[in-house]
Amino acid sequence: MQMRLSQMVKQNAHRLTRITEEVLDIARVRHQIDNVPAAPIELDDNVVHMVSDWQSHDPNSRRALVALNTADMQVNFDIDHLRRVLVNLMDNALRYMGPHADSMCIETGTTPEGLALMQVWSDGAPLEKSVEQHLFEPFFSSESRSSGLGLYICRELCSRHGASIRYERSTLTLARGETEGNAFIVTFRKSLQLPGTPSLFDTIMV
Repeated sequence: MQMRLSQMVKQNAHRLTRITEEVLDIARVRHQIDNVPAAPIELDDNVVHMVSDWQSHDPNSRRALVALNTADMQVNFDIDHLRRVLVNLMDNALRYMGPHADSMCIETGTTPEGLALMQVWSDGAPLEKSVEQHLFEPFFSSESRSSGLGLYICRELCSRHGASIRYERSTLTLARGETEGNAFIVTFRKSLQLPGTPSLFDTIMV
């Protein structure tokens, strides 16, 4: 019993440390956005390099299919912030995906309106409605080990760069057949549009 309580205290301490680090990180990111305006970058080139770098740290478990469909298209997004969004989404998918080589799929493409998009899909189980409704809220998590800030940071970074992020349950046609999974989709805007409403980014003081 004492060992179990000790383990719980240790896990909570780690979680609180991570929350503190990520809250401070939010403030740093907010400062960077205000002082370093986004510049047009090529989406496909950056995505493939970011995925490759992420996989290089653990090639055995970080398996993913990559499909690039926005050749020569540019988006308004800071490279470091795009990396943060993509890595957060890939790390999240890695926790819940199955054991197959195609259990995670990363894709770029365009909307019917001609806007560039980036999708991270994995074949995890459907999210409960109660979880889905609060996915992008700060400090919300279905896991005790999570800080509950990863998806919130993704949303805020996208919003600050005039992009949007959403979740949906979708089906992909893979070599093993029609497979359902969870998709997180970032849609980029043609021009940078900063939001007018304040957020946690605006209220954190360091």
